[in-house]
Amino acid sequence: MHISHTVTETRLEIQKLNRLPPMSLVAQELLAVFAEGDMDVQRIAAIIEKDPPLLARLIGLANSAYFGYPERVATAEDAIFKVLGINIARSLAFSMVLAGPFRTSHCPSFHVDEYWASAMVTATLAQRLARLVEEEPRPHGGNAYLAGLLHNLGLLALVHLYPDEMAWVFDRLAQEPGLSLAAAETAALGADHLQVGGWLARKWHLPAFAVAAIEHHRDVAYNGEYQPLVRLIGFCAQWAARLQRENEAVDLGTLTALGIPPVEAESELGEMLAKRDEIALLARLLADG
Repeated sequence: MHISHTVTETRLEIQKLNRLPPMSLVAQELLAVFAEGDMDVQRIAAIIEKDPPLLARLIGLANSAYFGYPERVATAEDAIFKVLGINIARSLAFSMVLAGPFRTSHCPSFHVDEYWASAMVTATLAQRLARLVEEEPRPHGGNAYLAGLLHNLGLLALVHLYPDEMAWVFDRLAQEPGLSLAAAETAALGADHLQVGGWLARKWHLPAFAVAAIEHHRDVAYNGEYQPLVRLIGFCAQWAARLQRENEAVDLGTLTALGIPPVEAESELGEMLAKRDEIALLARLLADG
């Protein structure tokens, strides 16, 4: 049987970080890169090289079939400059080091490869569709990519802190397909992964646009400063869920609200579908950290 928590108890545990790992020094340096808008390949490569496991994973990603680069790369600079590009490289590196300390193995019902597949699809699709958004302020592609990677950060925190309760949540979802993840989490913990992700993102001083996307991407009534980005991440997250579960509903009306031509969006969606196998392999590489 699950153990019910109040929203206050859950929030206090997240805010105090008394059971959560601190942000690593490498993560702090990469966060500073985002805050400064630094696009220096050598600086970012030097930060990544301070963390050998991170370096190995980033090079592995650059050499994956998903990115399709014809030659093998062996250095952080080559991975960034020749294959990934600076926005994707720094976002992937930052997301991996943020996620790294969370332990999810105590909750066998949680599939970390599915988490990363959803993150990658959401991020990639958001980056590609950002240039088509007509609503102001139009999201920056790099910001959309980072927000997509981090949109479910709160889920990692909940699985890390409450593996037994989250096992109950996942079991209940399997028994009741119509139930939402957020509703099941709230029943068990008094808060859902969107709220928890927002609390954690603020505690770690993540960029404001990322906080908004993490906390509100499922909120159709959100009308704050980052509304176009938040709507975009919400749509892409829905579509990522549909890629994993064919019966997942997607609100195509969001495209109209953002001013994205459906024909162009369908082209991007089709390309993501065609890369489903490569995305699954990429997600496993990310999950192996």
